[in-house]
Amino acid sequence: MSTRVQPGAARTRAIVATLAAALAMLAASRFETSAAGPLPSAWTHWHYSRAIELASADAAQLASVVPPLEVYNHAKPGLSDLRVIDDQGTETPYAIFQREETSHTSSLPATLRENSFTPGQFTQLVIDAGPRTPFHNALRIDTLNTDFIEWVQVEASDDGHVWRVVQERAPIFRFQKQNHQGVQIVKYSENNAQYVRVRILDGGKKFWVTGAQVLHETLEPAERVPADSALSLAPNQDGNRTIWSADLGAAGSLVREVRFDVTAPAEFIRSVDVSSSPDGKDWNTLRAAEIYRYRRENAEQEQLSVALPKGFPGSRYIRVKILNGNDAPLTMEVPQLYLTPRHIVFAQRPGRSYFLIYGQEMAKDANYDLERRLDAKQMAAAISGQLGPEEINTSWVDPRPWTETHDVFLWFVLVVAVMMIGYAAVRSLRRSVAGPER
Repeated sequence: MSTRVQPGAARTRAIVATLAAALAMLAASRFETSAAGPLPSAWTHWHYSRAIELASADAAQLASVVPPLEVYNHAKPGLSDLRVIDDQGTETPYAIFQREETSHTSSLPATLRENSFTPGQFTQLVIDAGPRTPFHNALRIDTLNTDFIEWVQVEASDDGHVWRVVQERAPIFRFQKQNHQGVQIVKYSENNAQYVRVRILDGGKKFWVTGAQVLHETLEPAERVPADSALSLAPNQDGNRTIWSADLGAAGSLVREVRFDVTAPAEFIRSVDVSSSPDGKDWNTLRAAEIYRYRRENAEQEQLSVALPKGFPGSRYIRVKILNGNDAPLTMEVPQLYLTPRHIVFAQRPGRSYFLIYGQEMAKDANYDLERRLDAKQMAAAISGQLGPEEINTSWVDPRPWTETHDVFLWFVLVVAVMMIGYAAVRSLRRSVAGPER
Protein backbone atom coordinates (compact mmCIF):
# COMPACT_ATOMS: atom_id res chain seq x y z
CA MET A 1 0.00 0.00 0.00
CA SER A 2 1.40 3.41 -0.92
CA THR A 3 0.71 6.68 0.94
CA ARG A 4 -0.36 9.51 -1.28
CA VAL A 5 1.05 12.98 -0.49
CA GLN A 6 -1.58 15.64 -0.80
CA PRO A 7 -0.56 18.40 -3.26
CA GLY A 8 -1.47 21.15 -0.72
CA ALA A 9 0.76 19.72 2.00
CA ALA A 10 3.69 19.29 -0.39
CA ARG A 11 3.32 22.85 -1.58
CA THR A 12 3.26 24.10 2.04
CA ARG A 13 6.45 22.21 2.89
CA ALA A 14 8.14 23.64 -0.20
CA ILE A 15 7.22 27.22 0.79
CA VAL A 16 8.45 26.75 4.35
CA ALA A 17 11.73 25.26 3.07
CA THR A 18 12.21 28.21 0.71
CA LEU A 19 11.61 30.71 3.53
CA ALA A 20 14.05 28.86 5.79
CA ALA A 21 16.70 28.99 3.06
CA ALA A 22 16.12 32.74 2.67
CA LEU A 23 16.56 33.22 6.39
CA ALA A 24 19.81 31.27 6.34
CA MET A 25 21.13 33.31 3.40
CA LEU A 26 20.22 36.59 5.15
CA ALA A 27 21.95 35.49 8.35
CA ALA A 28 25.03 34.37 6.41
CA SER A 29 25.27 37.69 4.55
CA ARG A 30 24.95 39.53 7.89
CA PHE A 31 27.91 37.74 9.39
CA GLU A 32 29.95 38.12 6.20
CA THR A 33 29.64 41.93 6.30
CA SER A 34 30.66 42.06 9.97
CA ALA A 35 34.14 40.74 9.26
CA ALA A 36 35.52 44.04 7.95
CA GLY A 37 35.72 47.34 9.75
CA PRO A 38 38.02 49.88 11.42
CA LEU A 39 37.96 48.02 14.75
CA PRO A 40 39.46 44.54 15.21
CA SER A 41 37.02 41.67 14.76
CA ALA A 42 36.69 41.13 18.52
CA TRP A 43 35.19 44.61 18.89
CA THR A 44 32.72 44.84 16.01
CA HIS A 45 29.80 45.14 18.46
CA TRP A 46 31.16 48.48 19.71
CA HIS A 47 29.58 51.35 17.78
CA TYR A 48 31.97 54.25 18.53
CA SER A 49 35.66 54.85 19.11
CA ARG A 50 38.03 57.71 19.88
CA ALA A 51 41.79 57.72 19.52
CA ILE A 52 43.65 58.45 22.76
CA GLU A 53 46.32 61.05 22.03
CA LEU A 54 49.36 60.59 24.30
CA ALA A 55 53.02 61.55 24.14
CA SER A 56 55.26 58.57 23.47
CA ALA A 57 56.62 56.80 26.55
CA ASP A 58 60.02 55.17 27.05
CA ALA A 59 58.71 53.08 29.94
CA ALA A 60 55.34 51.93 31.24
CA GLN A 61 53.42 54.71 32.97
CA LEU A 62 49.91 55.58 34.08
CA ALA A 63 47.92 57.73 31.67
CA SER A 64 44.43 59.19 31.88
CA VAL A 65 41.80 60.82 29.68
CA VAL A 66 38.50 62.55 30.49
CA PRO A 67 35.53 61.46 28.33
CA PRO A 68 33.58 64.47 27.01
CA LEU A 69 29.87 64.68 27.69
CA GLU A 70 29.06 63.38 24.19
CA VAL A 71 30.43 59.98 25.23
CA TYR A 72 27.76 59.67 27.93
CA ASN A 73 24.98 60.14 25.38
CA HIS A 74 26.26 57.21 23.30
CA ALA A 75 27.48 54.92 26.09
CA LYS A 76 25.52 52.88 28.60
CA PRO A 77 24.67 54.51 31.94
CA GLY A 78 27.66 54.45 34.22
CA LEU A 79 30.00 53.81 31.25
CA SER A 80 29.64 50.06 31.76
CA ASP A 81 30.32 49.40 28.06
CA LEU A 82 33.48 51.52 27.94
CA ARG A 83 36.67 49.69 26.98
CA VAL A 84 40.29 50.70 26.28
CA ILE A 85 42.10 48.74 23.57
CA ASP A 86 45.53 49.11 21.99
CA ASP A 87 46.46 49.15 18.30
CA GLN A 88 46.64 45.33 18.27
CA GLY A 89 43.08 45.01 19.58
CA THR A 90 44.18 43.91 23.05
CA GLU A 91 41.91 44.91 25.90
CA THR A 92 43.67 47.21 28.37
CA PRO A 93 42.52 47.34 32.02
CA TYR A 94 41.44 50.74 33.30
CA ALA A 95 40.13 52.41 36.46
CA ILE A 96 37.69 55.31 36.78
CA PHE A 97 38.89 58.06 39.10
CA GLN A 98 37.06 61.18 40.32
CA ARG A 99 38.54 63.89 42.51
CA GLU A 100 35.66 64.20 44.96
CA GLU A 101 35.73 66.40 48.01
CA THR A 102 36.90 64.52 51.07
CA SER A 103 36.59 65.79 54.61
CA HIS A 104 37.25 64.41 58.04
CA THR A 105 36.12 65.86 61.34
CA SER A 106 37.39 64.64 64.68
CA SER A 107 36.19 65.83 68.07
CA LEU A 108 38.77 66.53 70.78
CA PRO A 109 38.13 65.74 74.43
CA ALA A 110 37.39 69.09 76.09
CA THR A 111 35.87 70.54 79.23
CA LEU A 112 33.67 73.62 79.41
CA ARG A 113 35.34 75.66 82.20
CA GLU A 114 33.24 78.83 82.01
CA ASN A 115 29.79 79.76 80.76
CA SER A 116 29.12 83.34 81.88
CA PHE A 117 27.34 86.51 80.79
CA THR A 118 28.55 90.12 81.05
CA PRO A 119 25.53 92.44 80.61
CA GLY A 120 25.97 94.92 77.79
CA GLN A 121 28.92 92.97 76.35
CA PHE A 122 28.79 89.21 75.65
CA THR A 123 28.18 85.61 76.68
CA GLN A 124 31.57 83.99 77.32
CA LEU A 125 32.69 80.35 77.16
CA VAL A 126 36.12 79.04 78.13
CA ILE A 127 36.95 75.55 76.89
CA ASP A 128 39.89 73.48 78.11
CA ALA A 129 41.13 70.97 75.51
CA GLY A 130 43.69 69.51 77.91
CA PRO A 131 47.51 69.42 77.94
CA ARG A 132 49.37 68.28 74.82
CA THR A 133 46.42 69.40 72.75
CA PRO A 134 46.51 68.32 69.09
CA PHE A 135 45.79 70.89 66.41
CA HIS A 136 42.20 72.15 66.11
CA ASN A 137 40.46 74.66 63.84
CA ALA A 138 36.71 74.68 64.60
CA LEU A 139 34.15 74.39 67.36
CA ARG A 140 30.49 73.50 67.53
CA ILE A 141 28.20 75.48 69.83
CA ASP A 142 25.23 73.49 71.13
CA THR A 143 22.11 75.47 71.98
CA LEU A 144 18.39 74.87 72.31
CA ASN A 145 17.58 78.30 70.85
CA THR A 146 15.45 77.88 67.73
CA ASP A 147 15.52 81.29 66.02
CA PHE A 148 18.63 83.45 66.26
CA ILE A 149 21.58 85.00 64.49
CA GLU A 150 24.63 85.92 66.56
CA TRP A 151 28.22 86.96 65.95
CA VAL A 152 31.02 85.03 67.60
CA GLN A 153 34.65 85.88 68.40
CA VAL A 154 37.17 83.11 69.12
CA GLU A 155 40.49 83.45 70.99
CA ALA A 156 43.15 80.90 71.88
CA SER A 157 45.62 80.71 74.77
CA ASP A 158 48.41 78.35 75.80
CA ASP A 159 48.18 79.23 79.50
CA GLY A 160 44.72 80.75 80.02
CA HIS A 161 46.17 84.23 80.61
CA VAL A 162 47.55 85.57 77.33
CA TRP A 163 44.98 85.40 74.52
CA ARG A 164 45.25 85.83 70.75
CA VAL A 165 42.35 86.28 68.34
CA VAL A 166 41.98 83.34 65.90
CA GLN A 167 38.55 84.34 64.54
CA GLU A 168 37.49 87.97 64.77
CA ARG A 169 33.84 87.55 63.77
CA ALA A 170 31.82 84.62 62.45
CA PRO A 171 28.05 84.03 62.45
CA ILE A 172 26.00 81.29 64.00
CA PHE A 173 22.29 81.19 63.19
CA ARG A 174 19.16 79.08 63.02
CA PHE A 175 15.67 80.00 61.77
CA GLN A 176 13.65 76.94 62.67
CA LYS A 177 10.30 78.62 61.99
CA GLN A 178 11.37 78.94 58.35
CA ASN A 179 13.01 75.48 58.26
CA HIS A 180 16.52 77.01 58.18
CA GLN A 181 18.83 74.85 60.28
CA GLY A 182 21.61 77.33 59.66
CA VAL A 183 25.17 77.04 60.99
CA GLN A 184 26.41 76.42 64.52
CA ILE A 185 30.05 75.56 63.68
CA VAL A 186 32.64 78.34 63.85
CA LYS A 187 35.92 77.88 61.98
CA TYR A 188 39.15 79.60 63.01
CA SER A 189 42.90 79.59 62.38
CA GLU A 190 44.45 76.21 63.10
CA ASN A 191 46.39 76.04 66.39
CA ASN A 192 47.17 73.66 69.23
CA ALA A 193 46.40 75.95 72.18
CA GLN A 194 45.01 74.27 75.28
CA TYR A 195 42.36 76.93 75.93
CA VAL A 196 39.69 78.35 73.62
CA ARG A 197 37.65 81.41 74.61
CA VAL A 198 34.38 82.09 72.81
CA ARG A 199 32.49 85.35 73.05
CA ILE A 200 28.95 85.57 71.67
CA LEU A 201 28.67 89.27 70.97
CA ASP A 202 25.17 90.06 72.17
CA GLY A 203 25.14 92.11 75.36
CA GLY A 204 21.37 92.43 75.51
CA LYS A 205 20.74 88.95 76.93
CA LYS A 206 22.53 85.77 77.81
CA PHE A 207 22.84 83.29 74.93
CA TRP A 208 21.95 79.88 76.32
CA VAL A 209 24.62 77.30 75.54
CA THR A 210 24.21 73.62 76.48
CA GLY A 211 27.69 72.55 75.38
CA ALA A 212 30.63 73.15 73.05
CA GLN A 213 32.91 70.80 71.13
CA VAL A 214 36.42 71.50 69.85
CA LEU A 215 36.97 70.04 66.38
CA HIS A 216 39.70 69.43 63.85
CA GLU A 217 38.51 69.50 60.23
CA THR A 218 40.56 68.50 57.19
CA LEU A 219 39.26 69.12 53.69
CA GLU A 220 40.48 68.12 50.24
CA PRO A 221 38.53 70.13 47.63
CA ALA A 222 36.84 68.37 44.75
CA GLU A 223 37.68 68.90 41.09
CA ARG A 224 35.02 71.03 39.46
CA VAL A 225 34.55 72.04 35.81
CA PRO A 226 31.63 73.95 34.26
CA ALA A 227 28.95 71.83 32.62
CA ASP A 228 28.23 72.42 28.94
CA SER A 229 24.48 72.37 29.55
CA ALA A 230 23.15 75.76 30.65
CA LEU A 231 20.16 76.44 32.85
CA SER A 232 17.36 78.54 31.43
CA LEU A 233 14.43 80.27 33.07
CA ALA A 234 11.41 77.99 33.32
CA PRO A 235 8.00 79.28 32.16
CA ASN A 236 5.29 80.49 34.54
CA GLN A 237 7.54 82.42 36.91
CA ASP A 238 5.99 84.23 39.86
CA GLY A 239 7.27 86.69 42.43
CA ASN A 240 7.53 84.13 45.23
CA ARG A 241 10.05 81.92 43.45
CA THR A 242 12.53 81.92 40.60
CA ILE A 243 13.04 78.67 38.67
CA TRP A 244 15.60 77.47 36.13
CA SER A 245 15.88 74.08 34.43
CA ALA A 246 18.17 72.23 32.02
CA ASP A 247 18.28 68.99 30.03
CA LEU A 248 21.63 67.38 30.91
CA GLY A 249 21.23 64.17 28.93
CA ALA A 250 23.01 61.08 30.22
CA ALA A 251 25.68 63.15 32.01
CA GLY A 252 23.25 64.53 34.59
CA SER A 253 24.60 62.34 37.40
CA LEU A 254 27.99 64.08 37.12
CA VAL A 255 26.67 67.45 38.32
CA ARG A 256 27.90 68.13 41.84
CA GLU A 257 27.36 71.84 42.46
CA VAL A 258 25.25 74.87 41.57
CA ARG A 259 26.88 78.29 41.89
CA PHE A 260 25.09 81.63 42.08
CA ASP A 261 26.37 85.07 41.02
CA VAL A 262 24.10 87.53 42.88
CA THR A 263 24.62 91.25 42.29
CA ALA A 264 21.70 92.59 44.38
CA PRO A 265 20.58 93.04 47.07
CA ALA A 266 23.68 93.49 49.16
CA GLU A 267 22.32 91.27 51.97
CA PHE A 268 19.99 88.29 51.74
CA ILE A 269 19.25 84.76 52.92
CA ARG A 270 17.22 82.58 50.52
CA SER A 271 16.17 78.94 50.49
CA VAL A 272 17.20 76.93 47.44
CA ASP A 273 15.68 73.66 46.23
CA VAL A 274 17.51 71.58 43.61
CA SER A 275 15.53 68.73 42.04
CA SER A 276 16.02 66.13 39.30
CA SER A 277 13.66 64.30 36.97
CA PRO A 278 13.96 61.55 34.34
CA ASP A 279 11.23 63.09 32.16
CA GLY A 280 10.90 66.76 33.15
CA LYS A 281 7.53 66.08 34.82
CA ASP A 282 8.01 64.18 38.09
CA TRP A 283 10.64 65.84 40.30
CA ASN A 284 12.63 64.56 43.27
CA THR A 285 14.44 66.92 45.63
CA LEU A 286 18.22 66.45 45.61
CA ARG A 287 19.16 69.15 48.08
CA ALA A 288 17.44 71.84 50.11
CA ALA A 289 19.87 74.51 51.30
CA GLU A 290 20.40 78.23 51.79
CA ILE A 291 22.44 80.83 49.97
CA TYR A 292 23.24 84.06 51.80
CA ARG A 293 25.33 87.19 52.03
CA TYR A 294 25.20 89.71 54.85
CA ARG A 295 27.50 92.10 56.72
CA ARG A 296 27.72 92.75 60.43
CA GLU A 297 30.24 95.15 61.93
CA ASN A 298 32.38 95.21 58.76
CA ALA A 299 32.53 91.40 58.52
CA GLU A 300 30.87 89.79 55.47
CA GLN A 301 29.57 86.22 55.44
CA GLU A 302 28.73 84.57 52.14
CA GLN A 303 27.55 81.20 50.82
CA LEU A 304 26.69 81.22 47.10
CA SER A 305 26.85 77.57 46.12
CA VAL A 306 24.86 74.40 46.76
CA ALA A 307 26.58 71.00 46.76
CA LEU A 308 24.66 68.04 45.33
CA PRO A 309 24.84 64.35 46.30
CA LYS A 310 26.95 61.91 44.31
CA GLY A 311 25.43 59.65 41.67
CA PHE A 312 21.76 60.60 41.98
CA PRO A 313 19.50 58.52 39.68
CA GLY A 314 16.95 59.77 37.16
CA SER A 315 18.90 62.94 36.61
CA ARG A 316 18.49 63.85 32.95
CA TYR A 317 16.64 67.04 33.89
CA ILE A 318 17.65 69.36 36.72
CA ARG A 319 15.67 72.21 38.26
CA VAL A 320 16.94 74.99 40.52
CA LYS A 321 14.37 76.92 42.53
CA ILE A 322 14.99 79.98 44.74
CA LEU A 323 12.23 80.72 47.23
CA ASN A 324 11.84 84.49 47.54
CA GLY A 325 8.90 84.69 49.93
CA ASN A 326 7.69 88.27 49.97
CA ASP A 327 11.13 89.65 49.09
CA ALA A 328 11.93 90.86 45.59
CA PRO A 329 13.70 88.28 43.37
CA LEU A 330 17.48 88.39 43.45
CA THR A 331 19.30 90.25 40.72
CA MET A 332 21.69 87.68 39.36
CA GLU A 333 23.18 85.84 36.42
CA VAL A 334 21.88 82.40 35.44
CA PRO A 335 23.14 79.84 37.98
CA GLN A 336 26.08 77.78 36.74
CA LEU A 337 26.23 74.00 36.99
CA TYR A 338 29.55 72.36 37.84
CA LEU A 339 30.45 68.71 37.54
CA THR A 340 33.22 66.39 38.67
CA PRO A 341 34.75 64.75 35.59
CA ARG A 342 35.64 61.07 35.39
CA HIS A 343 39.25 60.20 34.57
CA ILE A 344 39.89 56.94 32.72
CA VAL A 345 43.26 55.71 34.07
CA PHE A 346 45.22 52.91 32.38
CA ALA A 347 48.79 51.69 31.95
CA GLN A 348 50.47 53.06 28.81
CA ARG A 349 53.10 50.74 27.29
CA PRO A 350 55.99 51.91 25.13
CA GLY A 351 55.32 51.67 21.40
CA ARG A 352 51.58 51.16 21.76
CA SER A 353 48.70 53.45 20.78
CA TYR A 354 45.27 53.28 22.38
CA PHE A 355 41.58 53.75 21.64
CA LEU A 356 38.52 54.36 23.78
CA ILE A 357 35.53 52.37 22.49
CA TYR A 358 31.90 52.48 23.64
CA GLY A 359 28.32 52.05 22.44
CA GLN A 360 27.58 48.36 23.13
CA GLU A 361 24.20 47.95 24.78
CA MET A 362 24.73 44.28 25.67
CA ALA A 363 28.12 44.78 27.36
CA LYS A 364 28.55 44.01 31.05
CA ASP A 365 30.52 46.07 33.55
CA ALA A 366 34.27 45.71 33.12
CA ASN A 367 35.97 44.16 36.14
CA TYR A 368 39.72 44.73 36.52
CA ASP A 369 41.95 44.57 39.57
CA LEU A 370 43.80 47.75 38.53
CA GLU A 371 41.58 49.97 40.66
CA ARG A 372 42.37 47.88 43.75
CA ARG A 373 46.11 48.06 43.03
CA LEU A 374 46.22 51.84 42.71
CA ASP A 375 45.60 54.53 45.29
CA ALA A 376 44.12 57.97 44.73
CA LYS A 377 47.53 59.68 44.65
CA GLN A 378 48.81 57.38 41.91
CA MET A 379 45.72 57.92 39.78
CA ALA A 380 45.81 61.69 40.32
CA ALA A 381 49.45 61.74 39.13
CA ALA A 382 48.70 59.94 35.85
CA ILE A 383 49.89 61.62 32.63
CA SER A 384 46.96 63.43 30.99
CA GLY A 385 46.02 62.67 27.40
CA GLN A 386 43.36 63.89 25.00
CA LEU A 387 40.61 62.11 23.13
CA GLY A 388 40.29 62.51 19.38
CA PRO A 389 36.98 62.99 17.53
CA GLU A 390 34.31 60.33 17.68
CA GLU A 391 34.53 57.72 14.92
CA ILE A 392 31.63 55.49 13.89
CA ASN A 393 32.45 51.84 13.33
CA THR A 394 31.24 51.37 9.72
CA SER A 395 31.29 47.59 10.14
CA TRP A 396 29.34 47.70 13.39
CA VAL A 397 27.27 44.60 14.11
CA ASP A 398 24.23 44.85 16.34
CA PRO A 399 24.99 42.74 19.44
CA ARG A 400 21.36 41.80 20.00
CA PRO A 401 20.18 38.34 18.92
CA TRP A 402 19.09 38.13 15.29
CA THR A 403 15.55 37.26 16.38
CA GLU A 404 15.30 40.64 18.17
CA THR A 405 16.70 42.75 15.36
CA HIS A 406 14.51 41.15 12.64
CA ASP A 407 11.30 40.56 14.56
CA VAL A 408 9.12 42.08 11.79
CA PHE A 409 10.47 39.65 9.21
CA LEU A 410 10.05 36.71 11.57
CA TRP A 411 6.46 37.70 12.26
CA PHE A 412 5.86 37.87 8.51
CA VAL A 413 7.31 34.39 8.06
CA LEU A 414 5.20 33.06 10.92
CA VAL A 415 2.00 34.56 9.50
CA VAL A 416 2.73 33.13 6.03
CA ALA A 417 3.54 29.71 7.49
CA VAL A 418 0.33 29.69 9.54
CA MET A 419 -1.70 30.69 6.49
CA MET A 420 -0.15 27.97 4.33
CA ILE A 421 -0.60 25.32 6.98
CA GLY A 422 -4.21 26.41 7.45
CA TYR A 423 -4.75 26.31 3.71
CA ALA A 424 -3.32 22.79 3.51
CA ALA A 425 -5.46 21.67 6.44
CA VAL A 426 -8.64 22.99 4.81
CA ARG A 427 -7.83 21.23 1.52
CA SER A 428 -7.14 17.97 3.34
CA LEU A 429 -10.42 18.27 5.25
CA ARG A 430 -12.37 18.84 2.02
CA ARG A 431 -10.79 15.79 0.38
CA SER A 432 -11.64 13.68 3.41
CA VAL A 433 -15.30 14.74 3.29
CA ALA A 434 -15.49 14.07 -0.47
CA GLY A 435 -14.34 10.48 0.03
CA PRO A 436 -11.61 8.46 -1.68
CA GLU A 437 -11.08 8.81 -5.41
CA ARG A 438 -12.18 5.86 -7.62
